Amino acid sequence: MHFSRIIYEILREEKIRLISTLPCNKLAHLIRGMPDEFIHIPLNREENGVGISAGFYLTGGKPLMMIQSSGLGNSLNALMSLHKGYSLPLPILASWRGRENDQFPCHIPFGKSLPELFKLLQVPYAVIERPDQIRNISQAIQNSFDHHTPHIILLSPEIWEADEDKVPGPVWGPREKSSRLTYERKYVPPELTRFEAIKALSDFFGDAIVLSTIGTTCDELHHVRDRDLNFYIYAAMGQASSVGLGMAINTTKKVFVLDGDGSLLMNPNILCEIAAVNPPNLTIVALDNGTFSTTGEQKIPSYDLVDLELMAKSFGIVNTQKAFTRKEIQESFQNLREGPNFLHVIIKPGITRGGSILDPHEVKARFMKAVLKGS
Repeated sequence: MHFSRIIYEILREEKIRLISTLPCNKLAHLIRGMPDEFIHIPLNREENGVGISAGFYLTGGKPLMMIQSSGLGNSLNALMSLHKGYSLPLPILASWRGRENDQFPCHIPFGKSLPELFKLLQVPYAVIERPDQIRNISQAIQNSFDHHTPHIILLSPEIWEADEDKVPGPVWGPREKSSRLTYERKYVPPELTRFEAIKALSDFFGDAIVLSTIGTTCDELHHVRDRDLNFYIYAAMGQASSVGLGMAINTTKKVFVLDGDGSLLMNPNILCEIAAVNPPNLTIVALDNGTFSTTGEQKIPSYDLVDLELMAKSFGIVNTQKAFTRKEIQESFQNLREGPNFLHVIIKPGITRGGSILDPHEVKARFMKAVLKGS
């Protein structure tokens, strides 16, 4: 019974193209044996896969995740805000840890509650406990895409015990790298509000995809230049750059992400995944006002501590710039290289415009129509 082969046959039949993974040891041989025909993104955190999958689907692709069931706890807000909020599909294969016989008792409090939790959240799920149920994965994937919903597929770890198709462990070569960095930046008082910075950026939108992080950034982008190729992320803080990465993988269009300092610091490891994938068409614009502006403009803990441009460099993004003025923003965009690019824009605190929230399903429908037109 070569279960791994059967699963990949199913994914092939269902036209899955992107698989993002954060492995459990029960799934390790399944992930190691992934055929090269699939786009594979190893994750540092499960919720990054949720955002990446959303972006990939919105540009016409079919994604799937493989994670340990405990990672569903990290992903719930993003799943509910993005995939339930915008009616996006996402099948998730999760090794089910935490049942009563789990050898690690710390998995049990969360794991045993999963079926009731999914019912409460109205998220469909399937349980694969025996080898003869593996083909049910196909129906779960179809349900996810037919009904535009996440669908969780809980895989009992016991089904792997009889698997004859286990892939040998990896043989790692020497870990060789060198790091050398000379970095000097002087901060000066910012010239622009976020609204004014977005207005300066809008001159370079062209036919690019533009997506914005939550709250007031969405509102101000809408007021500056509402367009069908804008995607407004109204919730799921910390996911804008993940969604942007998923889009950049699946389109030749330029992708501009208007992210925030609070959002990026909530989920900085996405920068590592961006550097690893190295999409040439992706630009992250970090609008840094030092506050959580949507929630009342509280000063963020790293207000005078963290340099986001240096952080991006430390995660492996090579092409970075910093801007304090309209002229510097314009020069930065005129000098964009093959990506990924990271532009750190220092702005004043304050909210200029607000209140323009479109229906998420309308945003999705018009965006997908625009981005898939002619593809």
